Amino acid sequence: MIWITSRSKHALIAWAITILTMLLTALAPTGCGQAPPLSPQGQAFKKEVGNMIHQMQQSLADPVATGDVPAIKNILQGFSGSTAGLCIDCPYKTAVLNREGILLTTFPNNEVVGRNFSSYRIVSEALQKERIAQSQAYLADGTKIYFISAPLIFQNKVAGVVVLALSPADLEKKWHLSEKEFLAIDFNR
Repeated sequence: MIWITSRSKHALIAWAITILTMLLTALAPTGCGQAPPLSPQGQAFKKEVGNMIHQMQQSLADPVATGDVPAIKNILQGFSGSTAGLCIDCPYKTAVLNREGILLTTFPNNEVVGRNFSSYRIVSEALQKERIAQSQAYLADGTKIYFISAPLIFQNKVAGVVVLALSPADLEKKWHLSEKEFLAIDFNR
């Protein structure tokens, strides 16, 4: 059996406090992990696309919750002027999925409706974490494409996801953004 005297008890507590202080100091945020501030082009992109996403979230949540695909198509048609410059060569510019990650419709084409995309990180992040996220992917022909996904909240629950497609060329040409800066934008702040 080990006997701890009053003096050794105080020494042990002082030692533990010293170690804890050193650990907390070492683990404290230093600002090094923070993203650098956005360029003026990044700020403009975030504002323009962020506003469009917010409007889409407000407009689409109810019809997605009720599965009203004709209403969803009408809303996407109304946004077609806003989304036209996002990805000129993309097979579609906007996709809408339900809360299970099943594709309800795309705009302008309506090709792979009914397909389950819930296992795709860009979809699952919006569904599970209720956060706007962006990512890159490659089409079957090897073409790189960017996506932004946003959760559609109806009555405090995720009703589905809206996904916007962007091409690297259009991102560079219209907004003068690099891939690194695009992926660093946080639309949730």
